[in-house]
Amino acid sequence: MTRLWLIALALGAGFAGAVHADEDAAAAQGGAAHERRIGQLEKENRELRDRLERVEQRDTDDQRTMIAEAVQDYEEQSAGVGLNMLVRRNDITAMFQIFGHVGAVYSNPEKTNRSNTFFFNGSVDFFMSAKIGDHFQVLSETVFQSGVGIDSDSSGFDQERLWGAWRFSDAVQVKFGLEHSPISLWNRVFHHGAWLELTISRPFLARFEAGGGILPMHNAGIEITGSFPTAAGRASYFVVVSNGRGPGAADVQEFSDRNDHKAVTLGLALEPARVEGLKIWLFWRVDEAPPDTDDPARARPVRIHMFSFQLQYEGEKFEVLSEVLHISNDDRTGGTTFEHWAAYVQVGYLLNDRWTPFLRVGGRWMDRGDPYYAPLNRDLDIFGVVLGVRFDFLDNVAMKLEIGAGEQERRRGGSSTIDEGGYIVISYQLSWIF
Repeated sequence: MTRLWLIALALGAGFAGAVHADEDAAAAQGGAAHERRIGQLEKENRELRDRLERVEQRDTDDQRTMIAEAVQDYEEQSAGVGLNMLVRRNDITAMFQIFGHVGAVYSNPEKTNRSNTFFFNGSVDFFMSAKIGDHFQVLSETVFQSGVGIDSDSSGFDQERLWGAWRFSDAVQVKFGLEHSPISLWNRVFHHGAWLELTISRPFLARFEAGGGILPMHNAGIEITGSFPTAAGRASYFVVVSNGRGPGAADVQEFSDRNDHKAVTLGLALEPARVEGLKIWLFWRVDEAPPDTDDPARARPVRIHMFSFQLQYEGEKFEVLSEVLHISNDDRTGGTTFEHWAAYVQVGYLLNDRWTPFLRVGGRWMDRGDPYYAPLNRDLDIFGVVLGVRFDFLDNVAMKLEIGAGEQERRRGGSSTIDEGGYIVISYQLSWIF
């Protein structure tokens, strides 16, 4: 209605002014004043139309942004790939997809009680998302995967994500249930579908709890998030309250919590308007791990503070991912605070529609002896370089080959002696989505 009033006022002003100008010109027996008035009116009319076009363009850009974000949130990165099985009935739209991968590895030194070379069965990821009405969405991700034990391998189902979310508006969305923690960018971008990842291996920083990681990669709780336009670009915020870390670094508290101290995660993000394809995140998390009754060195809780900086850039040819993480573990039993750092930078270059070589450099620099990480040898340093290539020979099937090499610390047997040595890992993976 405001736009219609602007146009009507402009036309009305033009008509009345033109009549008045004619009368003045006739009385003065000259046309100079009339011409000047007509020119002024035409200028004002152009300015009004320019203003109207700018308002319409701004609203259109905002609408496009809102629609794009809603589509991305709902259908995830994999929408439109593979079979993209969609079911629509009344006000329900559901999508179901399956990820899978297998591979082979050469590793030196070898895993405990294993050979240097082996084939492996990866995982099958069952992904489902449904939108009910205009505001409610549910998501489920169930993974069947294998694990390598000391004496034997195992396999089983894990419910990795299960949540419901209500979108009040772009500025406020409330999510409730089991979700991946935003403390790691890799965690939120790729989740469990190996086909989504450019590489085979995950950075040391972003490994899951059961795979030697140092971060809490799963949250069971409530998340409030939203986004809004600013002069600098599109901004977002995150507030998460969830179950905290378990007594050990590999524990995931999906079904209960061992103490009443909930983990709190706060985050801010920005998509700068001046740099298309760039996204920046900052996250801070505070938590308290409960005591471990089986470990005298863990008789009291550990206060945990985490801070992460995350960056993602997606250009026409280049893709860049980077994270920097700092962890401060305040051990109440020994009265010592342990400081840990981890980081990586990964660059991919799209040669054409099929071939993408990549390079990653990263590591973990840990305060040795941290009683929260030491029982699983996660208090040791490791640094490495990964070089590889991905070949998408079909739209929904990819082959990857990578070589990783670096230096790492190891404990000698069950002793406290630390050895440093090199390692090399050569991997092949076949991954798909349907």
